[in-house]
Amino acid sequence: MKQNIVKYFFEFLIVFLGVYISFTVQQQTDENKEKEEIYKSITTLRQEIQSNLTYCREHLVQLENMEIVNTKILLNFETFQKSDLIEWHNSTPFGHSYLNNGELRYWTDESDYENIYFWMITWWNTFSQNEVYFNSLVSSGLLLYIDNNELREEIESIYQTKKKRVLVNEALLKDVSDKIFMWQEKQRDKYRESVSREHVMTYNRNSELFNLLEDRKFRIELRIMSLKNYIEALEMVSRKLQS
Repeated sequence: MKQNIVKYFFEFLIVFLGVYISFTVQQQTDENKEKEEIYKSITTLRQEIQSNLTYCREHLVQLENMEIVNTKILLNFETFQKSDLIEWHNSTPFGHSYLNNGELRYWTDESDYENIYFWMITWWNTFSQNEVYFNSLVSSGLLLYIDNNELREEIESIYQTKKKRVLVNEALLKDVSDKIFMWQEKQRDKYRESVSREHVMTYNRNSELFNLLEDRKFRIELRIMSLKNYIEALEMVSRKLQS
């Protein structure tokens, strides 16, 4: 009887140890996979942030150049000519487009300046960074895998709160730019015959346009400030993700 008890005990012990070892190995495997998933997520997120930093820094240069040109227009409001606008934009370009290969091309060719009065003082520069991976992390719940609560909250704050300030100031600048465009169209409508925007900008400048350009300068400055803060926050989180 005792032999059977000992036998059953050892059999139970062997089964128990087998199950325990199997469970432990599986648990360790799952933990390693989770750690690897977290590492891949952090690495990819850091790469996306670095890409956004490159984009935001270029975007900031464009806004600063826009502010420079707008200021020169205000300082020379009564006398500036098309040649002045071209010279100022060549020195500090901000109007641009993207080629098929994704390369950025600034509008500094002669053909670009044919419609300079259409875009020069109404350009508001769309902010469109890449956040596909961040959104996928949120939707999949993988963002919660980052153990550092403070870091996770900072990441969420950047993509939501701080980015929202950038977008709000973008919308405010667009609103002023739309008003300037409407001012041009109203001035053109005053003529019986069709006149160009260049004609309007040469002969119909008035205090309303000057005030709108002052508002535009203020909105550009706010965009620059909010974007600088956003870049600073991205840089800080990028450093923390590397550590």
